[in-house]
Amino acid sequence: MKVQIRDREALSSLTTSNLRAYLQLQGWSDAGLWGERATIHVKEHGGRDWEILIPLRDTVADYAESMAEAVAVLAAVEDRSELDVFNDLAAGTEASGNRKGAENMTTQRLARLERVDLRSIWTTEAQDFTPWLAQPENLAVLSETLGMELATEGTEQGVGPFRADILCQDTLDESWVLIENQLDRTDHRHLGQLLTYAAGLQTVTIIWIAASFTDEHRAAMDWLNEITSEQFRFFGLEVELWRIGDSDSAPKFNIVAKPNEWTRSLGESTRRTPRGDREPSSLNLIYRDYWSELRKHLAATGNSINLPEPNPPGRSRAFLSMGASGFRLDAVLNSQSKRIGVEFNIRPQDPLAFFQMLKDQQEDIESEIGESLEWDDAPGQKAKKICLYKDLTDPTDKNDWPNQFEWIGLTLVKFERTFRPHTR
Repeated sequence: MKVQIRDREALSSLTTSNLRAYLQLQGWSDAGLWGERATIHVKEHGGRDWEILIPLRDTVADYAESMAEAVAVLAAVEDRSELDVFNDLAAGTEASGNRKGAENMTTQRLARLERVDLRSIWTTEAQDFTPWLAQPENLAVLSETLGMELATEGTEQGVGPFRADILCQDTLDESWVLIENQLDRTDHRHLGQLLTYAAGLQTVTIIWIAASFTDEHRAAMDWLNEITSEQFRFFGLEVELWRIGDSDSAPKFNIVAKPNEWTRSLGESTRRTPRGDREPSSLNLIYRDYWSELRKHLAATGNSINLPEPNPPGRSRAFLSMGASGFRLDAVLNSQSKRIGVEFNIRPQDPLAFFQMLKDQQEDIESEIGESLEWDDAPGQKAKKICLYKDLTDPTDKNDWPNQFEWIGLTLVKFERTFRPHTR
C-alpha cells in the first residue's frame, strides 16, 4: 500500500528550493515560467511527458495543493510511495542520494535582496499605483496573498462623498471588495473613508493598502473586525518593493490586520445587531454542520480534495479554487429542490470564449468524467458553468449524509482532474 500525503501543514513546510534541487538531480528540465504564478518542469519517462509546477511564492493560496500534486507525480514516475518522496523533499537535497550535487548547490553565490522605494516606481497613488494594481495580472498578486479571486469592476467608484480607489468582486462568493491605497503611512483621513464605505454598503470586504501602518490604525482595523457582523471584513496590508541586483522590482504584500481566523462562526452572532442582522436560521446551522462533516469525511477517506470552509459557514455552496483566476469548483446544496451537485464555474474576462472551447471538447470531457453534464452558457450573465447534479437527494437528511459525502467527494475529484489541465 502506498501512503498518500494529505496534511496541508506538512505539505506547506516543503520548500521550493528543495523541490527544484531534487528535480534537477533527477533529470527534470526547467521549461520556464508558467504565467506569473509558477515555473514548469518536464521529464519524459515511460513513454509519457510528465509536468510539475513549482509556485514562485509560498504565499499562494493553493501552495499545499501544488506541493501535493508534485509529490504525487514524483511518486508515480519513481514508482514509490508519496511518503518516501515527501521524506526526501523534507530532508533536503542530501536525502536525494547525491550529496555532491547538493554541496555544489550550497556553494553557489547568493545575491542580496534590496528594498526599493515605492515612489521610485509609483510616483502618485491615483495616476500610478491604482491603475497598476487594477490590472488583472497585478491584482492576482494581491488575490494570492489574501486567498481570494479578485476581479476589477472599476476605479474611482463613488461611495457617499468619497471615491474608492478600486471596486472589485471576489468571484469565489460574488461579494464586493473595496480597495483604498496609500503610498505613505496610514492616516486618520483614510480611516474615516473606510468607515464611510462600510456605512454605505450592506456586505463588503474593505482592503486598506499602505506603505506602513501605525500601531493605532492596526488596532483600529482589529477592533472593527471584532465589533462588526460577518457581513464586513477589514484587511490591512503593507506593500513593499524588492529586487535582486539589477533585476526588475517585485511587489510584496504583507497582511498586518485581518478578520479573526478569516471566517466568523455563525454561533458567534446570535444577537440582533444595530443593522438588523438576525440569528442564523436552522437551515444555516444544518449547512454549517454539513460542510464540517464533509470536510472530516474527505480527510478520513484520503480524498485528494481539500475543500475550504464556506464563508459564512452556513451558506449553500463551498468553493474550491482551480489555481487560476476566474475558475473554481463549487459543491452546492439545495434543500428545496432536494438535490446536491458539483459545478465548474468559468469567470475569466471572456467566459463565453473559454466555455465554448470546452464545449467543443464535450464528448471527451464527459467520457473522462463518465457522466453526461449540464452545459449552461447562462446568456446575459458573467459566469458560465458545467454541472453535474444528484437529484432526489435531501441535504438536510443527516442519515443520508454518508452517501452524499461519498458522491460529492468522488465527483469533486473527477471534476478537478478533468478541468484543472484546461485552466492551465
